[in-house]
Amino acid sequence: MNEVISGLHASAPEPLGFGPSLEIRAFLLRREGGNLLIYRAATLEGEGEEINGLGGISRQYLNHRHEAAPICDWIATTFDAPLHIHEEEAKSVAETCNVAGTFSERHHAGDDFEVIPIPGHTGGATAFLWDTGERRVLFTGDTIFFVRGKWVAAVLDGVSDRP
Repeated sequence: MNEVISGLHASAPEPLGFGPSLEIRAFLLRREGGNLLIYRAATLEGEGEEINGLGGISRQYLNHRHEAAPICDWIATTFDAPLHIHEEEAKSVAETCNVAGTFSERHHAGDDFEVIPIPGHTGGATAFLWDTGERRVLFTGDTIFFVRGKWVAAVLDGVSDRP
């Protein structure tokens, strides 16, 4: 895993089948209350030893349904890290992964990590805000991204609700 800033580690990228120029990564947040994994990447399976060296994973979160993949169950089993997802996404995620916990409202997991539902891209799209003590890091997944010098919202036909 690549340390992006102190305590924040990024997985090796995994190319996405539907967009050859697009990649997905998982992020490990090293924290006193237990390490968290945000998102997923199949490349994590080759990084198990390194993840254990960083303190393992206590819990994992996905942004929304189209991040679900079998690697989520491998993470849950290997690190005893239950998967948490917005309740609006749980049924479709459960078709691929075991969902251990759901949420529907903004809340904190410890004093440094906030779970923020941001419906629009999908009904249960979720952002995550982590306060390292030195920096605040906002994870928006593919709900909002930077392309060609502009921030844009990902609007999906038949799925997204722009209002």
